Amino acid sequence: MIAVRWLLPLLFISIFFGCADVERSTVTQNTPQQTTQIAIDVWFSQTSGNYHEGDGIDRLLIEDIGRARKSVRVAVYAMTNDRIRDALLHAHQRGISVEVITDSANYFSDDFKRLRENGIPVYSDTDENALMHDKFTIIDDHVVWSGSCNYTYYAFYRNNENLVRIESERVASAYGREFEELRKEAYLEQACICSSLEVWFSPEDDFEQRILQLIEHAQKRIDFLAFAFTSKPIAEALIAKQQEGVAVRGVFDEKQNSYQKSSKYSMLRENGIPVYLDANKFTLHDKVMIIDDLVITGSYNFTQKANDTNNENGLVIREKSVAVLYEREFMKIYTLAQQGAQE
Repeated sequence: MIAVRWLLPLLFISIFFGCADVERSTVTQNTPQQTTQIAIDVWFSQTSGNYHEGDGIDRLLIEDIGRARKSVRVAVYAMTNDRIRDALLHAHQRGISVEVITDSANYFSDDFKRLRENGIPVYSDTDENALMHDKFTIIDDHVVWSGSCNYTYYAFYRNNENLVRIESERVASAYGREFEELRKEAYLEQACICSSLEVWFSPEDDFEQRILQLIEHAQKRIDFLAFAFTSKPIAEALIAKQQEGVAVRGVFDEKQNSYQKSSKYSMLRENGIPVYLDANKFTLHDKVMIIDDLVITGSYNFTQKANDTNNENGLVIREKSVAVLYEREFMKIYTLAQQGAQE
């Protein structure tokens, strides 16, 4: 059973995007209860260019950190982007409260060491069998950054990734509670659900079950981008929907698929689902599923470990204009993968 700490009635959601050809999109819903505003921004990483120039989407996160007035809390698996590190150091030097949580495997890496040496508290998990795999930042208790990106240069300038900015005090509060639970390693079920946005945390919430529910309700299409996909229940659900007449397509990261013996790439292909290996010579690191007009994204890979063991966060965004942009990104990656398979 999922414990919902609060149900957020939504009156207005504004969506801005980092693509020059996309206009602002708004959704209005009337509710007799309270009025709450959520703003969602979505960007996709570039896969080429000079990352030393700093013109990628990492600068947007850095600019937000630079505008912080009270606090910055970061939970991220890996950090090698020294511009983000320096933004955290500058915030700390300005008197902003800065705290960081990472995985034990990366706790002694250079950038986290530099933060600690300059007085910023850096925590890590203690379970060597689990990953602190989250990728989120909370700024001033009202802005949350999430998505697939670790805070590395490759995440923003080489890999296929997506980054989501959410502006909402209530959503930030849910992430803030999760940050404290990560710090204390004491987890409570706290799925955060409203009409157009859901936030789920692993391992305390059963996000896989929610994904299966969403797949079951698919009417027309399911497209996905997967860095790691080993979940048999999700694979079986996709096959069942394909057999019902729902169009299912996907792209797997080639290197991760080769590495993981339990990857469901072959299983899906053998059951008639057109799936391909990505054409990016670096990494397809997205964890995205587009189901009709909703989008699933976040740090959550489609694996049992992501659901039952690791610390993860997953987003469900119910907004057609968001799905349109993710579908456009999917088709770009899918077409390149399909062409690569034909060569």
